[in-house]
Amino acid sequence: MLSGGLASLCAAAPSADPQIPVDRVNGRCLVPVRLDGGLARMVLDTGAARSVITRAAALRLGLSLDPWVQTTLRGAGGQLETHRNADVRMAAIGPARLLQRPSEPGLSLAVTSSGLDGADGLLGGDILRYFDLDLDVPHGRMALRQAGRSRAGPGAVPLTPLWPDLLLAPVALQGQELTALVDTGSSVSLVNARGLDRLGLSQAAMADDPPAATAAIGGRFPVRVHRFTALRLGALGVPAPMLLTAFVPEPAFDLILGMDVLGRQRVVVSYQSLRLTI
Repeated sequence: MLSGGLASLCAAAPSADPQIPVDRVNGRCLVPVRLDGGLARMVLDTGAARSVITRAAALRLGLSLDPWVQTTLRGAGGQLETHRNADVRMAAIGPARLLQRPSEPGLSLAVTSSGLDGADGLLGGDILRYFDLDLDVPHGRMALRQAGRSRAGPGAVPLTPLWPDLLLAPVALQGQELTALVDTGSSVSLVNARGLDRLGLSQAAMADDPPAATAAIGGRFPVRVHRFTALRLGALGVPAPMLLTAFVPEPAFDLILGMDVLGRQRVVVSYQSLRLTI
């Protein structure tokens, strides 16, 4: 159950911009992306600094591999993998042309051998930063509009850039002010070692929490599930959330804010104005 502004959200009109269908699969948002005329189902992933395509999807779509450029990926699973990049001459989602650099028409996608749980790839911040992202998961739709066109509503949450492609938001968990990575690619929010330390939670104190496993680029890694008293993002309150925890060090933020929170209401994320509007 959520509190804080859901009534006004339910009455909100859909965006006037062209609507793009969003499929919720295993908690993640999959969107249709045109790559050189072929169709890929990619995870909408504000938590990924680089856009990625699976090796299998690159082969299926007939994408050429760059003879000069390769990328080494290291995901939450910890393992490293290096592959030649996949070159895309033209990419689009709905009517929006996708770019990584305004001066270059194509994309250079990192390649992973991971299956990504059935998705063809990740649409990351290196592309999404040129848009305002209007994401309405409850109604299965989204819109991309030119960066800076969205107006921040009252109570908009200020964002801080982490490098040019990732965004951090202030949240309160158990009443403690923490910094969260805004991550639409994560199905469940996760508190890391830095956040757990700030909350005064030790491994011994959480030894009875049930274990779970989560998948990421680089393999699977162990996590536990912990019930917290409350989480707050701006005016939005989430009472008694069940969040994942992992004693994995992360110097830049305290937790990953995933779709278990962001996917329950319409949100507008603006990379240019650095605001998240609920």
